[in-house]
Amino acid sequence: MFKSRLTMILSSAAAMVPIVLYFYLYSRLPDFVPVHYTGTTADRFVNKWSVDVAMLCLLGWLGFGFMRLLQFLLRKIFLSSYIHNMASIHRIWNAATLLVTAAFAAISVCALLAMM
Repeated sequence: MFKSRLTMILSSAAAMVPIVLYFYLYSRLPDFVPVHYTGTTADRFVNKWSVDVAMLCLLGWLGFGFMRLLQFLLRKIFLSSYIHNMASIHRIWNAATLLVTAAFAAISVCALLAMM
């Protein structure tokens, strides 16, 4: 579990940024947005309400979920060393989860802004 409520709040906020940005930009987006590029030329377009764009917005939450699942699995596998170094491991996992969530959210934001 998260020992730091602040880390949980920051991770959730970082994961929400692309979703909020998508709803803010929705009316400004063209009907068909580029989702794949070859070099600098867009070669695949989808509707702005398609599943592809929704998955792009959920990338931050996917990164957050992946890190939480990875932490759970590694804790189960390496239980004895986890218990021995619990305080430092919690700090490292909290920081890593926040970093991965923020990085995935930043990728989503950059992609959404490139669709404009």
